[in-house]
Amino acid sequence: MALDRSTGATIARSGGRLVVVLLPLAALALVRVLPSLAPDDMPVWMAPTVAGGAAAVVGVALLVAAAAGLRHGRLRDLADAAALGILAATLAVIALGSSGAFGIGLGSAAAAVAFSLGTAATNRWLQTRRSRATWLVVAFVAVEACLAIVVLASGASGGAFPQVLLAGAAAVLVIAAVASLDEMPRATGIAIAASSTLVLALSGSAAGEQLIGVAGLAAAAATLGGWLVVDRLIPDRAVPDTALTDDPLGLLDEIPAPDYSESARLARELRATIDDLIAARHTIQLQRDEIERAATLDQLTGVASRTTLLERLRIEAAEGRRYAHPVAVVLLDVDRFGELNHYHGPGIGDTVLREVALRLRLRIREADALGRVGADAFAAILPHTDEVGAAAFARAVLDRLAERRFAAERGELAVSASVGIALLRPGIPMSDEELLAAAEDALASARAAGGDRIAFDRQHGLPRLDQRRSEPPTGEVADGSNEA
Repeated sequence: MALDRSTGATIARSGGRLVVVLLPLAALALVRVLPSLAPDDMPVWMAPTVAGGAAAVVGVALLVAAAAGLRHGRLRDLADAAALGILAATLAVIALGSSGAFGIGLGSAAAAVAFSLGTAATNRWLQTRRSRATWLVVAFVAVEACLAIVVLASGASGGAFPQVLLAGAAAVLVIAAVASLDEMPRATGIAIAASSTLVLALSGSAAGEQLIGVAGLAAAAATLGGWLVVDRLIPDRAVPDTALTDDPLGLLDEIPAPDYSESARLARELRATIDDLIAARHTIQLQRDEIERAATLDQLTGVASRTTLLERLRIEAAEGRRYAHPVAVVLLDVDRFGELNHYHGPGIGDTVLREVALRLRLRIREADALGRVGADAFAAILPHTDEVGAAAFARAVLDRLAERRFAAERGELAVSASVGIALLRPGIPMSDEELLAAAEDALASARAAGGDRIAFDRQHGLPRLDQRRSEPPTGEVADGSNEA
């Protein structure tokens, strides 16, 4: 989710951080006003328990900071790990009841110095795993040394010096927090530690007030640890490694570590390439579908192409032979189409072809097939259709076509067509090529008889040529080639 950068949202976030930072001091002021909230005669187990819990929280934050430092090699994270380690050791000593005010002051001051060193490191990075491990060992040694100092100073009182140490540590932490404003969550955590340290300085020997400071240190560590988890350790949010160009303590070796930023860049480029390939594949598939559609359809009329229709005829003929049901093939050819094109122009011819295709499409069923098989010829495949059904289909198309008048520059014109019908009947073996040839013979008979009529094939006992609609009934009949 994008962060709201408006002025109001920025002021609200800043105000919320300030309230959180001042909570330890506010709690101290509340206890001073209402002493019953933190009496000096608290149960003996309460102080060790609070200190132990705080030490555990700080210890978890220490592990998070160490993991972030090892993973990304940022010197600031390793310094924060050292500071959290010092705080965890100091709180553990407090939980064991071995540290006095002097030990608390020394531990807090050492942690403040470690935080300040991390702030001063800004964006320094360690290039190699060896250098990261070396700095982690340095941090561990620093923690152990401070732990030894805190334990040795446990019996010392120091007068007012512990309060001075704590106040100085709070001041150093405030400076470190202000210098860390480039990373607001870290600055907030250090500022909470500063106010908690100041509470310890102001509490003196009051055990109840000291617990407020101890709890505040735990809250500061939790803030830092949570931020490190979200910003460093979650893969999608992790800060990429950056090469370090200088070596302040001369502990870096020359062996380059894996370039994580380069890996991230390559990963992004790979994802972009994959996205481009997917998009290209989708485009190619669309183009392939369009090519296939163009190959299966006649572009002028929108009906099936000759190749597609012939394949359908092969399937329907095989189905008719296997399951013994009739299949009719109807061929329709526009009469004198060449003369029409020559006299009125190709535009009128295209209009006529589209109109014929439309009349055929309006009459076929869902199970039928329709295609353009010649310049001015169409074919319809009618499964489960006998002579009567095929003839009714052809007559309906011719009647509707006769009713249509086409407007041309030289006046209106009427269009007629010739129809040839061939049938595959149950029990009569006939291939798809033979069925189509029979329909073509019937169409040739209709055209030879003058057109504008229907002719049946000669193989099924129907030697009849439908009478021309423009002529009165004469009773004449003919087979597919000769009149009876």
